[in-house]
Amino acid sequence: MTPNQQEYLKKIHSIQENLAKTWAEYWQHYSTPGSWQFWVTLGAFILPLVILYFLIDRKKAFHLGFYGFNVHVWFHYSSL
Repeated sequence: MTPNQQEYLKKIHSIQENLAKTWAEYWQHYSTPGSWQFWVTLGAFILPLVILYFLIDRKKAFHLGFYGFNVHVWFHYSSL
């Protein structure tokens, strides 16, 4: 390995360390259970599922699930 190549690898490694530290700081500030953003995100995920559990027509649950999966797959393929 050339000295120039080693220098670039050291530079990349230091940038990756700084990025990892920055992500950890961000998580500690905005994504811990002590922050309001965490609870809003968790509520936005769980609340519709609870409402759906009580309001879904159990006889058509398979059809609705298959429809949702089908739409998801079609949108995924259309975005490629």
